[in-house]
Amino acid sequence: MAPMDADLIYDVGMHQGDDTAAYLEAGYRVVAIEADPTLVAAARDRFAEPLAEGRLTLLDCAIGPENDRRPFWISSNSEYSSFSRQNASKWGTTCHPIEVRTRRFEDVLEEYGIPYYLKVDIEHADHYCLEALPPSDLPAFLSFEKDRLHDLLLARDLGYSRFKLIDQETFRQLIYPPEPRAAPKTLWQRLARRLGRLRRAFVGAPPPGADVDLPAAPLGDYAYGSSGPFGEDTDGPWRSMEAVALTWLSFDLGHTGATDPAYEDWFDVHCAR
Repeated sequence: MAPMDADLIYDVGMHQGDDTAAYLEAGYRVVAIEADPTLVAAARDRFAEPLAEGRLTLLDCAIGPENDRRPFWISSNSEYSSFSRQNASKWGTTCHPIEVRTRRFEDVLEEYGIPYYLKVDIEHADHYCLEALPPSDLPAFLSFEKDRLHDLLLARDLGYSRFKLIDQETFRQLIYPPEPRAAPKTLWQRLARRLGRLRRAFVGAPPPGADVDLPAAPLGDYAYGSSGPFGEDTDGPWRSMEAVALTWLSFDLGHTGATDPAYEDWFDVHCAR
C-alpha cells in the first residue's frame, strides 16, 4: 500500500456533498463515498467538473464488513439512512429498504491510497473504517461521529494521541469540566439549539447554499449539517484520549450543563497523530 498522500481526503458518508465541496475548494483531491443512489446522482451533476478533471472520485457503495450486497434503509430524512432500520426511522421518519453494494474499507484504501484526512460519518457503521486502518501508515487526521466509546479507544490503540470532541451545531469543542467559554447558555441560546436539532430531525439538512441561521456562531463559513473544520483548524487545544473520554461520559451522564442529556446531539471525534 502506498504511503499517506498529503493531497488526498476521503469523505466517507458524502451526503449532499458540502464537505466534498469544501475539500475540493481547498485544493485537495477527494474520494467521496455514498450509499444513497439519489444523492450519488445529484453529486454527479453538482461535481461534474472535478469528476471530469479527475480531482474527485465518487464511489456509489456502502462500507461494510464484506464485499457483498446488503439491505440499506433509505430514510425520508436522508441524514438517517443506514443499515439499521431503527436509525433510519427515528423521530418518526419513514424509510424503505434498497439493496446496495458494500465494499470493505481495506480494499478502498488499497485501491486509492491512505488519505491525509479521513472523515467518516456513516450512521453507526464508522467502525468499519477505523478497523481497516493500518497502524503503520495512518491518515494524519481522522474524524468520526460520536457513537461507541470503543471507537475512541480504537483510535488511541491505532496510534492517535491527540483528540477533540466537537459540537457539530457550532463547531466548538466540548470540554469538561467546562471552561468559562463553555458556561451554561442563556435560555434563548438553549431554545435556539433545541429548535436547530428538531429542524434537522424532522426536516433534514437544508439544500446546498440555503440561508440558515445557526443557533450559535460557527467557526468559519461552513454549510449547515457539514462536518466543518478539520485538523489544526478545529476549535481549541488538542487533548488526551482520557480527557475526551471524560467529557464524552460526562455529557452522556448529564454533567455538562446540558438541559436534556438524553436528547440526541451531533458530536464528532477528531483525532491527530
